[in-house]
Amino acid sequence: MDTIREIFFLPPMAVARLGPGKTPLESYEWQQDLDAHGNNKTVIRSNVTLRENEDGSVSAYLPDPKKIRFRDEGTGALRPVAPFFELWARMHDARTGEEYETPVTLDLLEEQGLSLRHIRYDVTVGNQKAARRTGDAACGFRARTEFAGDDFSRKALLAFSPHTSQQQPLVYEHNPIPLGTVRAVRPVRPDSDEAKPLADPSTLRLRFTPPAGEVYGPPDTAFGPATLAVPGYKNDPPKSEYGRIHEIVPPQNRILNPDTPWSKWIMMTGIHDDPEPHDSYDGARVGNDQSWGVVDDTSDGVIEATLSVGGERLIARARIFTGPPDFAPDCRPFYSLEDDLADRDLSLVSVTDDNYLDAKAEVVDIFRRAFETNSLINLDDIRAQGLKDNASLQAQTKIAPTPGLPSTDAASMTEKDAVKPDKIPDLIRPQPVSVFSNSVPNDRLPYTVAVKFVHEQLIDEENLLDFLRRRPDFVKRLMRPPFGILSQMEPDPNPDQPPNPAFRDPRIVRDMMHDARMPPYMRDSNYFPLSLSRRQYHLVMSFIDYLVAHPPQPQSAPAAGGPQDV
Repeated sequence: MDTIREIFFLPPMAVARLGPGKTPLESYEWQQDLDAHGNNKTVIRSNVTLRENEDGSVSAYLPDPKKIRFRDEGTGALRPVAPFFELWARMHDARTGEEYETPVTLDLLEEQGLSLRHIRYDVTVGNQKAARRTGDAACGFRARTEFAGDDFSRKALLAFSPHTSQQQPLVYEHNPIPLGTVRAVRPVRPDSDEAKPLADPSTLRLRFTPPAGEVYGPPDTAFGPATLAVPGYKNDPPKSEYGRIHEIVPPQNRILNPDTPWSKWIMMTGIHDDPEPHDSYDGARVGNDQSWGVVDDTSDGVIEATLSVGGERLIARARIFTGPPDFAPDCRPFYSLEDDLADRDLSLVSVTDDNYLDAKAEVVDIFRRAFETNSLINLDDIRAQGLKDNASLQAQTKIAPTPGLPSTDAASMTEKDAVKPDKIPDLIRPQPVSVFSNSVPNDRLPYTVAVKFVHEQLIDEENLLDFLRRRPDFVKRLMRPPFGILSQMEPDPNPDQPPNPAFRDPRIVRDMMHDARMPPYMRDSNYFPLSLSRRQYHLVMSFIDYLVAHPPQPQSAPAAGGPQDV
């Protein structure tokens, strides 16, 4: 008999999205629009979706492919994204000695002499944002539930703040914050008389449903002034005393303890290690910057399944994150969580004949995603913010311009830039040497419009390949290099020294300044100039080198051996 060697969840990580809607969002996927007028742009189309039945089982169906419902009908409430986690097993084949993977189903359990009673689930989620800032664990809050594999009731995740006798809990146990619900799906064998279902209902699954997206605060968080500053923008008005008055927390959610360090916390005092952006909390840049003691119901946590088999306890773990609703879901970021994980775990790719087609598909996709990201950005605004940040850094360091690199002052992306921009002067009216764009009534965002036009040409594969072949050196100069790894960096560099052209070092001043290199003026999560991941950057550079070394052959005489562009 085949034996179970390991169990694991698929997916191993998922992002749930807040929403007060009663019905979870139906599944959809990204596709390329291949219609005559689609221009290869990304669209979203419905995909196979699991519906929870009254008895706790699920049934699969395919929603209307032309209609995706993001809101509940009638109320208009945003629907939450509530991911499923499937339990899988890595099996040992008794006959061949090989291993294979398969879902854990009722039939598999029965073959192994097991039942649902041999499985237990343990789910822990929490919000530690206030605890991270204050350094006080009692300012965090978390929830945990444990239940048997044959318990199909919905479990509420009610979070409160564990604390010692010397600590003040932020969230009282008698007034917890809901962080969502979790439920084991009832597995049922499919009806043998019906057609094969779209998804096997006998597979063991767990579903996490996120909360509505509420804010909570102490009793005095009734009304307050809105700040005029955007979080993370260092050079906006420093604070607002008399901004628009708004309700901070609805009355029913003013349940937190007002006597914790979180209600007294002030940024930039030197007492705490401020995270970036340091001003992204309620109360920042208002009055004396003191926190209002407000938290939300986002969280992250661990889902765990334990299976007792053959005297062993096999454990599967998955990560769950809860975030806000996705803005513009048909536009993909060029640097995603998946890219970050790939950058950590996968080797750098050098393009060869053997992997050319896969590399081409990935590079083309990167440029398409770059267009989709740019279509959401106000380039005129982030250019102004980036150049103002540069001015602040320049005033502190007195660093001289670096020969061969684009300007970092008000000349950036104008005709006076040290590295003159391509196409921009032809697409928009002449821009002055200024932090701000030359805006007129019919052209208020000239850079924003121009960059979308430039990138749109490159979502076509043939246009992109031709561009990379014709202007390889230009593209290489245009791409901002990623941060290097520790083994690449000097032990003690001079902050004023010229940067390495292949990678950046956060200790070198010029590497921390914004310029017109791609992606221009955008920031990463640490408020540094954004780039592709190290793996993406190396792939694009290697792909360009491959194209230059393998020019296209005439159609009448294709090159033997190498892959051909179709």
